Amino acid sequence: MLALWGGSDAVLAVGVRLAALALVALLGAIVLGWSALVPAGAALLGAGYATRLAADDVPLDVRAPLLAAGLLLVVELAYWSLEARLHALGERGEDLRRLAVVLLLALASLGIAATLLAVSDLVRTGGLAIDLLGAAAAAGSLVLLALLALGPARAGGR
Repeated sequence: MLALWGGSDAVLAVGVRLAALALVALLGAIVLGWSALVPAGAALLGAGYATRLAADDVPLDVRAPLLAAGLLLVVELAYWSLEARLHALGERGEDLRRLAVVLLLALASLGIAATLLAVSDLVRTGGLAIDLLGAAAAAGSLVLLALLALGPARAGGR
């Protein structure tokens, strides 16, 4: 598993320490019921990954979407377990629906992260097609912003 981390021994040592701290924070959150430790644990996991990327100067890591989906799953499941401490578990169907929603969120984050990774790889290559795509995205964002801004004004006028 540590071989997947890659990089130098010093970076690996920092990564292992950050992962251990993240595990302690997440276990502390679940055992003690302190929800504030959940984002701290996720941030420590992300910091370990960011340290590896910065130290080893990795251009694009194709495993980044998996990390995004994994972090989302860790945080969602940790909060779910904290909620289960406070409330009785729901009906079997309700828990299965929630599990399905969490898994769909993880798959969606995987898809979004993979798409962003692919787009960032395309942007690095440059070219006229990328410039046109960027201009169209900017124009679409402005149109969407204008429509959102006009929405409440129309509703208030009725």
